[in-house]
Parts: sequence; structure tokens; C-alpha cells
Amino acid sequence: MEGFLVSARKYRPLKWSDVIGQEHISRTLKNALSKSQVAHAFLFTGPRGVGKTTCARILARVLNCENPTSEWEPCNECSTCLAFQENNSFNIIELDAASNNGVDDMRSLVEQVRYQPQYGKYKIYIIDEVHMLTTAAFNAFLKTLEEPPPYAKFILATTEKHKIIPTILSRCQVYDFRRIQVKDIITQLDKICVKEGIQAESEALYLIAQKADGAMRDALSIFDRITSFSGKNLSYQDVLENLNVLDQDYFFKFFDAFIAENTQSALLLFDQILKLGFDPEVLLEGLGTHARNLLICRDDKMLSLFDGSEESKQRVMSQALISSESFLMSCLSMINESEINLNLSRNKRLHIEILLARICQLQRFEKISITQTLQPDLEKKTPELNKASVVEATTISPTEPIPEKVIPALTEKVVLKSQENITNFSSNTSSLGQLPKLGSLNQLKEKIAREEKEQADNKKDFNETNVLLFWESCISEQKANSLLVYMKQAKLVTEEKLIRFLVGSVLAQEALRKEIQLEQKISLYFKEKDIRTVVEIDPEMATKEEQSKPKQLLSAKEKLELMIQTNPLVEDAIKLLELRLDED
Repeated sequence: MEGFLVSARKYRPLKWSDVIGQEHISRTLKNALSKSQVAHAFLFTGPRGVGKTTCARILARVLNCENPTSEWEPCNECSTCLAFQENNSFNIIELDAASNNGVDDMRSLVEQVRYQPQYGKYKIYIIDEVHMLTTAAFNAFLKTLEEPPPYAKFILATTEKHKIIPTILSRCQVYDFRRIQVKDIITQLDKICVKEGIQAESEALYLIAQKADGAMRDALSIFDRITSFSGKNLSYQDVLENLNVLDQDYFFKFFDAFIAENTQSALLLFDQILKLGFDPEVLLEGLGTHARNLLICRDDKMLSLFDGSEESKQRVMSQALISSESFLMSCLSMINESEINLNLSRNKRLHIEILLARICQLQRFEKISITQTLQPDLEKKTPELNKASVVEATTISPTEPIPEKVIPALTEKVVLKSQENITNFSSNTSSLGQLPKLGSLNQLKEKIAREEKEQADNKKDFNETNVLLFWESCISEQKANSLLVYMKQAKLVTEEKLIRFLVGSVLAQEALRKEIQLEQKISLYFKEKDIRTVVEIDPEMATKEEQSKPKQLLSAKEKLELMIQTNPLVEDAIKLLELRLDED
């Protein structure tokens, strides 16, 4: 037990080539070393666990290494490198600014800088969590940081760059570290598994990398915890159990239920998840991520955006083939809206159940919407024929089979009735011996294009005169109510692709915004596109409206005082007649 070392320390990179996910940093620093253009002050900034302190230590060892390689890697064998690895180096000083953040601590550091290194070229100071320094400590450190001795180098590291004063930032070369990608973390974990003799499932490593959120140190900490539980065989189920993560199979089952419009299965799955102890927020996050993965896996060009194992990718692609793009986009929109409103809901379970039921019926609603879109055009095509067909159809019970002998007579009757209706509908119809046929798809497209062209030709140019005419037409369509009053009182200001509506109250502002579909009406009226509308409260109109409001009614006592001020004899009359004020 005494010899155990956590993976984050055991496998900490000792060379530039071992650093993962920060190639842009290591390449820049190696180029600076090769050209002897190393700055005197560096600031390494980025999220936790991405290699800031590690790179600072590698840079410090290279600067003092007695035998650096041609690639400017530390040899890790000379006395200087070994002394640092054994924490015996007097030339590389690490300082924790979280516990040494005062002015006195900085003064002590400045005093140490005056002394040259005992051996080696440079005296290097690595200050971690430098944002914890006080403003006074920063100012005490400022002059030394700007003009240090030629043998002094400073490497500052922080996770909160915005807390460092600008005068410090301007004196350092700033290097921004990135979050480590999932695939890079998995590659590193694979190497460690090989060295440790651990058999790990690819799905298990992916889940660890995803949970680490771009931090290699977090990934190694999770890895150590799970290997302590599972031993030399690291399985996907072990990771799920230890990290309390919802199994991905649930999301595949949910979307199978959505596609099959099976509300019962979706609600029962949700009940299972609640019994396992997971919060509704976890389900919503997982559903959103799964819908996003299905959407990107529908297009080969977007497959690179998928984060996961090859086995998981193939499974997602199989389910994506039976999901339409419009369905997935609607799912994402509904899940996102539900996630925003979840905190406002008192009954979170009911909130999620309503969402699941709506998604299950989503495809049915889309089909109904398409049918309702096509139905008006078909009815407009042969209105009388449709009406006659409905009348004749209602005389036959749909539940009873039609006898074969009746079919010819029924067909003849429908034909004769249809011909009669066609004759009344159009006197120019030449063919009365057969039912009229619906036009072909091309004819229908031509008709729709022709109607759209006629509609576009009737649109107006966007100018002040046409805007006023448009507003008058909107007012004429409105019924007599409070909204009509607000519309008549509103003032219009026309600018470039902008209509500004000026009103006198918040009530009028909300009424014009919510009760009138301005954008839709404008798009149908004007030729120009992207015309914007703004409803604002005009101070002058608001003042006039406030003044026009009826004054507050006076109480009986206030009326009496006003009468006495106007005529003092009123008070004498009250006393003489012994009158009493009725307060009721």
C-alpha cells in the first residue's frame, strides 16, 4: 500500500511528446527553445487538468537540462533533471499562490530572485493558481516580473485568467490551453491499460472520457476508482454503476417508442428511470444528446461530429435511418423547451410525461398537418364532385359489405350524379360520359407556382405610403375592442427595412406584440424580405395618456376641506347647524 501512486502522478508526462491535446503549446515552446527566443515570463491558462503545470515543469527542466535532445526534450537523466524529479532542486521553485497570496510572500520571492542559481543556467519560478494573489501582492511583484535578472524565468499558471490584472497580463506571454478531446483521453487510457495489464471495454473508456469533461487528471482519477472496484477487467456496467450514469440503452428504447408512437412504453421506461434514482434533468440531457447524435449520423459529412465508440456509432446510424430529419429537429426543439421550463414546474414527473407523450404523437401530427395542407387544394379542384361523393357515400354503411350485384348499379348511379354536378358546375365541360380526372402532379405544381407568382405580383413596395395603407387594412380587419383602440392610437415610423410602432402604454405594447401576427402579415403584403418590427413606448404619448386618465375620486373629508378652502363660511355653517360628517 505504501508504494501505491495514483495514475495522475504515475503517468504525468515527462517530455513534450507525452503531452496530449496541447500540440499547439508544445510546438510553440520547442520552436522558441530552438531559436533561443525564450521569454522571461509565461502565463499558462486553461481549464483544470489539461496540463498547465506539467508543461511548466517540462519547460523548466529543458531550460536547465545539461543534455537536451535535438527535439528539445529534457534528457531526464542528468543531475539537474534528477534533482527536480526527486524534489531536491534549488533552481526550480514551485509556489502555491493560494496559500502564499500576500504582499509579504511576494516580497520574500522578490528577495530570493536577487540570488543567482547555484548550478545550471536559470532560476525558474513556477507560481500555480496565480489568480489568488491579492492586488497589493500583484503590484509588489510587478516590477520584478517586468525586468527580472537575466537568469530568472517566471511561469504562472491559472484557471481564471479574467481575475489577473491587465498590467500582469501585458508582461507575460499568454498560452491558452484547450480541453482535451474525448478521443485523445481514450487513447491515453488505452496505453495505461496496456501497461497495467487491464482488459477494458471500449464503451467503458468512452464513458470515463466523457465524464472527465476534457480534463485528463479527472479521467485518471475516475479510472483509478473504477479499477479498484473491478480489478483487471474494466466493463461498461462497472463504469455505469460507479459513476451513476444512465445506460445508453434507455435512450435507444425511448426513441424506438417515439418512432413506433408507443406512449405506454415511453412512460413505463421513465418510471423505471425514476425508480433507479435518476433525476428528470439527467433524462432530458440524455434524450437531447441522443437526438443530436441521430441527426448528425444521418449525413456522412457530419459523422466526424459524433463522439463515441465505433460500435455505438453503428447502432446510432441504424436508428437514424428510420428517423426523419423533421422529426428529430422537432424532438430537439421540444426537449430544449422542456429543459428550460422544468425548473418552473411544480410536478416535474408530469412535466416530463407530457413531453414524452407529445413526442410519441409527433409523427401523427405531422401526417395530419400534411393532409390538412393538401386537402384545401383538392376541394378547390372539384368542390361539387366532392360534395356529391360525400352525399352518396353516407347512404352506405361502412361496416356492412357491399353485395357484388349492387356494385355496378351503384357505380352507374355515382357516375350519373357526378355528371349532373359537373354540368351544373361548368357549362363549358365537353365530356359528360366520364368522371373528371384530377390533374397530374406537374399540373398541380404549375398551378401552385402560378398562384405564388400572382401573389408575389400583388405585393407592394416597402415605403412610407404603403406602410400606412398596410396599417389601415389591418385596422379595418379588426373587430371593435381594446386592441382596435390601441391600433388606432399607435404611430408608425418607417425606416430602412424597419417599422417602428410607437404606443403610449405597456398594455398597448404587449397587445400589438402578441395579438397581431405582424411578421406574417408583412411578409404577405410587401415584396421586400426580412422586414423587422419594433413596438416601443413613446414618452410623449405615455405622458399624454397619463394626463388623460380620470383623476382619483376624493373622499368625503377631502371634499369638505376643499369646500372650506373655497368658502370659509361653510365651516361656520357646520358649527351653527351642528352638522356631522358622514364617513360611510
